[in-house]
Order: sequence, then structure tokens, then C-alpha cells
Amino acid sequence: MGIEIQGVSNPRISREYPNKPQFPEQRSKLGRARVPDAVSRKKDIGKSLDILREVFRMFNRRLKFSVNEEIDRVVVKVVDGSTDKVIKEIPPEEIQKLVARIRETIGILFDEEI
Repeated sequence: MGIEIQGVSNPRISREYPNKPQFPEQRSKLGRARVPDAVSRKKDIGKSLDILREVFRMFNRRLKFSVNEEIDRVVVKVVDGSTDKVIKEIPPEEIQKLVARIRETIGILFDEEI
């Protein structure tokens, strides 16, 4: 159901399936919506990180990215550019320690091998 106006049509709009992607480049060969592959995601993340670093540089700040292996999470530190002092840590160090202790406790309670 809808309003049709004579002489006005849009060939990109599908009348059969209103929820399917309208452009063929949005669909994979199997007919499902395409999920970006790991290489393109890494490129996109790299570009975003470069933009973030440049913005923070304008405010005399730096971003440091690391992975806390104990909790398997990315940790971001905002560092003052002139003093090298950590201004903010995401997630906070206390939360990282708490998550590690919770995982350790769960490991003690549910000691199983797979």
C-alpha cells in the first residue's frame, strides 16, 4: 500500500521487498547483507585512530592504546603532552583489577577443562 504519483518513479526503490538493501553493492553473492572483512575494518579503525590522535594533539594531549592481556580488553590512556602524566584511563585501573579478580574467582568456582 502506498501513494503512487503518475509520471514519478524511482528505479532504485524495490517494490517487492521494502526492507532489502536497494543497491546491489550492499548485498553479497549469497544474497545476505555484506559484513566488512577484517582487513577493511582494520583500515577503518586505523583511519579513525589517526583522526583521534590529530584532534588530541591540537589540545596538547596524546592517546596511548594497549591491551590488558589479563582481562583481554583494550585500555586507552589520555596523556598530557607536556608532562607525560596520565589524565584519564579507560577503563579505570580499579575496574581492570576488579574484572581480573572476578575472572579469577569464577575460575576457582568453576574449574573445568574443555
